[in-house]
Amino acid sequence: MQYFKQGLLTILLCGIGIISVLANGKEKTVKIKSPDKRVVVNVFVENDRLSYTVLYANEKVIDVSPLGLTVDSVDLGYRTNIIGAGQLSSLNERYTVFGNHPSAVSHANEASIPCESAGRKFNLIIRVYDDGVALRYTIPVGTRYVNGESTSWNLPGSTSKIAWSGFSQSYEEYSHVTPLSEIPEGQPVMGPLTFEIAGKYLSISEADCVNFSDMSFMKRDHVLKAYFPFAKDGWKFETLAGNVPGVADGSYKGQKVTPWRTTIIAKNLNDLLNSDLLTNVCPAPKQGRDFSWVRPGRCLWQWWSIGAPQFEDQTNWYDAAARLKWEYYLVDDGWRDWRKDGKDQWTLLKEVIDYGKKVGVQSIVWVDSKECRNAIDRRKYLERIKALGAVGIKIDFIPDATADIMNWYAGTMEDCAELKLLLNFHGSVKPTGLRRTYPNDITREAVRGNEYQISRYNRAMPFQHYVSLPFTRLMAGPADITPVILNPEELISKRYTWANEFAQAIVFLSPVTHFCDQYKFYLESPMFDLFQTIPTVWDETKVLPCTSMGEVVGIARRKGNTWWIGVINGETERIVKIPLSFLSKKTEAILIRDTQSNTAVDRETRTLSPGDTLTIKLAPGGGFVARTGL
Repeated sequence: MQYFKQGLLTILLCGIGIISVLANGKEKTVKIKSPDKRVVVNVFVENDRLSYTVLYANEKVIDVSPLGLTVDSVDLGYRTNIIGAGQLSSLNERYTVFGNHPSAVSHANEASIPCESAGRKFNLIIRVYDDGVALRYTIPVGTRYVNGESTSWNLPGSTSKIAWSGFSQSYEEYSHVTPLSEIPEGQPVMGPLTFEIAGKYLSISEADCVNFSDMSFMKRDHVLKAYFPFAKDGWKFETLAGNVPGVADGSYKGQKVTPWRTTIIAKNLNDLLNSDLLTNVCPAPKQGRDFSWVRPGRCLWQWWSIGAPQFEDQTNWYDAAARLKWEYYLVDDGWRDWRKDGKDQWTLLKEVIDYGKKVGVQSIVWVDSKECRNAIDRRKYLERIKALGAVGIKIDFIPDATADIMNWYAGTMEDCAELKLLLNFHGSVKPTGLRRTYPNDITREAVRGNEYQISRYNRAMPFQHYVSLPFTRLMAGPADITPVILNPEELISKRYTWANEFAQAIVFLSPVTHFCDQYKFYLESPMFDLFQTIPTVWDETKVLPCTSMGEVVGIARRKGNTWWIGVINGETERIVKIPLSFLSKKTEAILIRDTQSNTAVDRETRTLSPGDTLTIKLAPGGGFVARTGL
């Protein structure tokens, strides 16, 4: 429906939640609403700058913020003209996902807004969900060079605290929760970033990054701006044309585009951590592709506790994994040096993989990325690993996440999908939601995990780091933190408790969870039976009300009819209360609490009811675990 009155043109498309207004032929605002109308994005030009704001429940959560992409030295966000209301659409789809729940719903309204700057035409694409916003730019035809990006997030003055991580090539710096003012200026900080605004929570990151350099953030006052730390001067714009057919190539609806710049918006921490926005905006798997072979599970590995795996010792590790009823064993760095009785490392690797099959444990194999850096070498290497009978690959020591290396990630995911190999990137860049496209990208590092709580390198992790991680790196997707240290000698320097260590396997999502310690500590543990049954993917996830960013994290997760509760504490001793209203009925449960010794637990069996509230005392670095349904 169109109205013309005194030079005012209004196009109303309320059915899909979009209103575009052109006043006096000069000022134009494009307004896009979420399906439930609570999230509203306004796009306009102010002071010659293409800009936007975001409102949630009529409150401004992102103030006037710059937009724009600079290509071939032309800033497309400067002196920009919005030249139409744009192409309008909506989507509503459901898909399976490994993680907090088994399926996700992608329901959104989208506007592709035509713009022009300095004679170059492009579209600003805005997609608005009930739980957030994603935006990206089409790249003008003929673009040769990407110089940078102006996309920013202008945080309101009511921002009370923010979770962020320091700069690291492989996302292995500490996570913090601080006031916004304590984020360093003029230095990149790594996403995702999560901030609290007047009791609401927002988390910003990127999604569907396959042909752009990895994005971090640069702060100035209360504005966070997109920044490319691995391409400070930009890069030649190239695509994956001519590479493996079917590899994601950075296209959307037939046009080359930037990655999505994402903002999750939630009224509480439960909704925040359950958001699927990053996977929602990524492509579905290639039509007809079957990923039913992808199986989550538990994995034993040797490097953290012992060092390089010794060939003669491998049967013991496979036997231990079988006793624990774990699905996988990782043959980590060191196997490439095996030699025995005239046999090379490949022959010996096949022998241990065959032994694993015999006892019912599948094998994942480590490799340095330099052995499979180009597409031809990578394919040959992966085919050889597959032919030996391994079901997965762990690729380590990956170079800086430039546009070329991001293309390499996409090609590797495609190769592994075709060969039916699970994939675990280490020394890597953060995920950007493409585990929807490639569910075999089952976990990855890009995190300061328990390799930094390890005695042989004199490393000890501060308590606050772990209670900040769910709101930084984990917001991007599963993380291979390698939880559950039980060796008392490894817990002397920092007194994490056994209950805390076990709770990490519940709090930190990783569909293949690599337990870091030597197997004897699990086999001899008073929690041995729980290690045999702990899931790694879930049917339902609830963030407990005791949770506070940077202080304490409590999560309840359901698999089938069984609930698991994990609580990890930060630096301050505290008492937390856990209402059990999520239980559907009275049930028997095992409770694991801290004791005076950090390397022992108080184990109790008791009956719990939906009306009960647990009161738990937590030491600094302490924790709590419960499992229902005995």
